[in-house]
Amino acid sequence: MPLVEAEHLESFSRRALESYGTPPETADIVASSLVDAELVGHSSHGVVRIPYYADDFRSGTIDPTAEPTVESAGSFHQVVGGAAMGQLTGQLAVDLLVETADELGVAVVGIRDSGHLGRIGEWAERVTGEGLLFSSWVNLQGGSQRIAPPETADRRLGTNPTTFGVPTFDALPFDLIYDGATSQVAHGKIIERDGSGERLPDAWTITDSGDPVAHAADFEDGEGALLPLGGRATGYKGFGLATMAELFASIVGDGPVSTEERQDWNGNGAAFIAVDPTVFSTREALTERVARLAAHLRSAEPIRDDREVLLPGEPEYRARHERREEGIPIEQPVADQLSELAAERDIEAHLPDPLAR
Repeated sequence: MPLVEAEHLESFSRRALESYGTPPETADIVASSLVDAELVGHSSHGVVRIPYYADDFRSGTIDPTAEPTVESAGSFHQVVGGAAMGQLTGQLAVDLLVETADELGVAVVGIRDSGHLGRIGEWAERVTGEGLLFSSWVNLQGGSQRIAPPETADRRLGTNPTTFGVPTFDALPFDLIYDGATSQVAHGKIIERDGSGERLPDAWTITDSGDPVAHAADFEDGEGALLPLGGRATGYKGFGLATMAELFASIVGDGPVSTEERQDWNGNGAAFIAVDPTVFSTREALTERVARLAAHLRSAEPIRDDREVLLPGEPEYRARHERREEGIPIEQPVADQLSELAAERDIEAHLPDPLAR
């Protein structure tokens, strides 16, 4: 598996986006977001998305030059993507969220018609970095349906992630971040295996026969569906969360909800919420509370000697440091896709050496 330095991967990503007419400032924001996802170990939201963005540019689903707009009613805001890159929409939503929460102690921002918002954990980290609590619910506005309700194999909901963030101040060297799809696995985990021939884990998917989907290419061709979080045994929990995320995002963002088997994909809708924790307590008390909980959880004895208790956000914290030093591993099918894109856009000179064929 090729290892690529973050700076080289970001430079190539920026050049690839600019080749489709993305303004340099926008390309910087998007490329940085994609590579940050790679750094923290969430490659499903990393550079594997560039060929998908390219398809959206060609189809007109995303306008690389568009800018999101804001509709406000007092202290409440809705950000309208308007075919803009999702990372621009997410950044604007977070800026509004932090500004309003700093002023009022709490903030709610809705999002609709956004391009792919990327890794929602990135937005959570930006908010907790300002000392604020964060929560969000995201949907796909009726398009890209992939989750099946329990006891079925019919695609009815998007992967609808829910995300929570808690600032830890001086208690830990990282903030506590939970960011997860309401399906067994994010769809990106499947698309990065497309073309590899690798068999998908059986716990991820289901078909009409009750059996799993064997390969990523089959899933991408429409076979089967993703199981809701909890899988075959307790998937009703993930399905419940996915349904709530669908509605929270749709209501607060005032966007579409999933109602038909086939709906045009209009991007992400979302509900972002931020709360100033010092309204309810002091920074010192919060730090102590987090430290005591962390110590209590880590006191649990792993059953296996080679395992340890990792807190939400800790794997990402470790991965970022490790990958900055050692390089970012890129799955071979993804490396092949990027090489093909580089040849197509005549930017092969900017392709990082480990990805060159």
